[in-house]
Amino acid sequence: MNNIKIVLKGINEDQLKGVNFITGFRTLGEVGYIATRYIALKLGMKRVGFVLTKYLRDVTFLDEYGIATPFELFYDDKNHLLVLLSHLLPLQREANEFSETIVKWLKKLNVTNVILIGGLDKRYRTSNCNLRWLKTSKSQLNLSYPMMEKQLLMIGPLALFTIYSEIEDLPATILLPYADRDRIDPAAAAIAVEEVGRIFNMKIDVGELYEDAKKIEEELQKQLELIQKELNRNVSGRVYM
Repeated sequence: MNNIKIVLKGINEDQLKGVNFITGFRTLGEVGYIATRYIALKLGMKRVGFVLTKYLRDVTFLDEYGIATPFELFYDDKNHLLVLLSHLLPLQREANEFSETIVKWLKKLNVTNVILIGGLDKRYRTSNCNLRWLKTSKSQLNLSYPMMEKQLLMIGPLALFTIYSEIEDLPATILLPYADRDRIDPAAAAIAVEEVGRIFNMKIDVGELYEDAKKIEEELQKQLELIQKELNRNVSGRVYM
C-alpha cells in the first residue's frame, strides 16, 4: 500500500507531460527551500497540488498565497515548470517512500529535466567557484561550473531523489552552491536561482535574496560587535594582584 499520495487540483497529469521539475529541501543553509519558494513566488506560480504522507505533520501557517501545507506543487504554464515546495523535511521514516513515489510519478509524466537544489558547506571550498554540480547519467545538461568533487557524500532527501532519479533513468541535475551551514543563506539560494534561470532561459530577479543576505550579514556584524564590547568590558574590569 502506497502511503504517499499526490493530489492535483485544477490540472491533470496530461497537462504536466514533459514538464521541467524543480525541488529542494530545508537542509544546509536552507538553500533548497529558499530557492524553490522564491522561484514559485517570483514567477507567480499557481498551486496545483499537494503531497500527502501517512504521518502528515500537523503544521500550517499563512504564506503569500494562503494557507500553506507541508508539501505543495506549483505550476507555471508559461515555462511549463513544476515546483515541489517542501516547507518541512519529510519524516525520516517516510523519506525513502516519499522520494521514490515522487520520482516514479515524475517518470510517468516523462519530465524533460529535473533540477534538485541543495548546498555545500563553504568551509570546504577549495577554489573560487561558488557552485558545484552533478547529474544523473540521463541528464543532457552541461554547466559552466566544476562538478562536485568525487567521494563527497550527499545525505538526506536530496540524496534519495538523486538515487531514485538515477535508478529510474530521469534526467536530473543537482545544483549545490557553497553555503553557510550555521545559518540560512539567501545569497547561496540566489546563486542557485540564477543558474535555474540560465538553464531554462528565464529572467528571475534575485535582488531580494541578495538584500536579505546583506541584512543577515549586517545583523551578524552587530552581534559580533556587541560580543566584542562585552569581552573588552570584562577584561578591563579585571584586577590582577
